[in-house]
Amino acid sequence: MVFKKPVIISVVIALVSILALWFVSRSIGLVLVFVPGIIISFIFCQLSFDKRVPDPKSVLPLYLFALGVQFLHFTEEYLTGFVIELPALFNQPPYPTDIWLVFNMVAYFIFILGGITLFWRSGSFLIIPVFFILFGIMFNGLAHLGTSLYVGGYFPGLYTAMIYLVLGPLLIGRLLNSRKHVPGKG
Repeated sequence: MVFKKPVIISVVIALVSILALWFVSRSIGLVLVFVPGIIISFIFCQLSFDKRVPDPKSVLPLYLFALGVQFLHFTEEYLTGFVIELPALFNQPPYPTDIWLVFNMVAYFIFILGGITLFWRSGSFLIIPVFFILFGIMFNGLAHLGTSLYVGGYFPGLYTAMIYLVLGPLLIGRLLNSRKHVPGKG
């Protein structure tokens, strides 16, 4: 079996991301969520974007809006004690704020790069925006809703996460419905 260059690049991105999470994360919860998220995003990309990639004119404006909402979401989490409340659900000590801040800022930088890959129509790097859409948006919204239901009230980040329950399906639809043939790929 001969692997195509985009597949190899996606595999490398996925493996580096998994290894970085494994070694940097102070929470097994992050590893248990993000590692499967990376694998699911990789599979989604391979099944959805072999010969056709999303049209940036259709996807990029909504993607960038979602990234802006992510900054607001991070602010809501920060101001409402997410770093204390989430670990407390698992009887763990609070996350160190400085590590949580760095983790999120690095992730947002990578998600900005994901927007650039959408603009370039680079199938090799689509795993980045796909991960943001599937897990940074969709899973995040569902997790905040589920956690709020579990605790029986507001859980830090809930309000902005509810926006994701609208944005996520819209973005997935645009990703899939705007795919256009890439010249030279069959």
